[in-house]
Amino acid sequence: MKVRRIPCKMAGWSAFLTALFMVQPCMAQKLHSYEPLMMDPYSTIYVDDGSCSAGKVLKVQGAAKNHRRKKSCVPLSDLQPGTRSESAK
Repeated sequence: MKVRRIPCKMAGWSAFLTALFMVQPCMAQKLHSYEPLMMDPYSTIYVDDGSCSAGKVLKVQGAAKNHRRKKSCVPLSDLQPGTRSESAK
């Protein structure tokens, strides 16, 4: 009599799906090459357009109507892992 191994395969798939759902999409942030014209209010993006010194990127925070965006240079090391490898097209 053959023993079915379906439960082992199902356990593998369930472990894979559980790990997949645990990954948060907000954990990876995109590093843009230019500042967009329009942004959502109070959202934050990181721009590497060369306006900051070496090893730093521009942090841009969107604002509500009739207010200016907040911009500051932050070290690249302060960003979350995975940010440097991604770039906007």
